[in-house]
Amino acid sequence: MFEGFITNMFAKKGSRNLNDKIPGAPNFKYKEFVKSSTAIRLGIGNMPLLERTWKNIENLAVNVLQPVRNEFGPIRITSGFRCAKLNKKINGSKKSNHVPGQAADIEPLGDGIELIDIVKYIYSNLEFRNVIAEYFPNGWVHVDYREGKNLRRLKLKDANHHYEIITVADLTTLYI
Repeated sequence: MFEGFITNMFAKKGSRNLNDKIPGAPNFKYKEFVKSSTAIRLGIGNMPLLERTWKNIENLAVNVLQPVRNEFGPIRITSGFRCAKLNKKINGSKKSNHVPGQAADIEPLGDGIELIDIVKYIYSNLEFRNVIAEYFPNGWVHVDYREGKNLRRLKLKDANHHYEIITVADLTTLYI
């Protein structure tokens, strides 16, 4: 069902073939960034309308997600691009970096890969705006990237949706 929905949406928008691999990030396809079971269930066309949004998705994939994939093996994008309507329906932040295609929530698919290892790798090796450890230690990693505007902030999001800027050492204590 998802493939048909996405194919129809692509035909209407026409700016990317969703089955194509992202140039410079060969382990990712465009469809991974727009897939949303919530959007499908609600009949929301979750498709970027602006070329800039597609470029943001490509920059995130090339500069952050592909290096993470190279280091840890397969990862799943649990939430990538969100159109404004979808973001509102899920009560996302009005300033969400998902809306302009600059953010992804990820989780490893390989056995034995800990979320803390992904956070440490991103923090120590890559450019990023924010890395958010969401509901750690069992949640997921949110990462956002803005070309030329990366702040390198590490945050923790707790079960009450509060954010706190922390250090890698602080985050590591959650695993002890």
